[in-house]
Amino acid sequence: MSDLDEAIHLSEYDPQWPILFDTEAQRISLGLPTDVTIEHIGSTSVPGLIAKPIIDIMVGTEPHHKPEVVRAALVDLGYEDMGEAGVPGRIYFRRRIGPAFNIALVPRGGSLWVANLAFRDYLRTSPDLRREYAETKRQAFNSGIQSLLAYSDYKSAVLSRLLVKAVERKRS
Repeated sequence: MSDLDEAIHLSEYDPQWPILFDTEAQRISLGLPTDVTIEHIGSTSVPGLIAKPIIDIMVGTEPHHKPEVVRAALVDLGYEDMGEAGVPGRIYFRRRIGPAFNIALVPRGGSLWVANLAFRDYLRTSPDLRREYAETKRQAFNSGIQSLLAYSDYKSAVLSRLLVKAVERKRS
């Protein structure tokens, strides 16, 4: 099993998730450059959406930030540096002590930044899109998939299609 892979489960939406994000965002902001931008992304950022109960955080850096300094700061804050983890342009971190968190470290304003925010915002405003994405997640889990990499692979085609729609919508 890859170091990235881990057992997963799904939970109904929990109104505590935004509170957990706010608390963790405040905590990590104390150890990072003052001009990074921190956003709540992923399914836990979308009210009403089923999700893995892991809070996804996106940290947007500016061109003048030294990536090795930001990476070291996140490790000092208790995060495990997983490198790009299969997504070029993103550095992935995870923390599994207490509430679970993932961090995607990306350039602010870059393609990953724009796509993640567009997808989150589209899910927040489209009940049909939320239903379709939730159904895909449930199908994956109900088919017996209980590991992160297999789960991600199962929903990748639907996720890619929805991401394209979200980015196109944002541009129009």
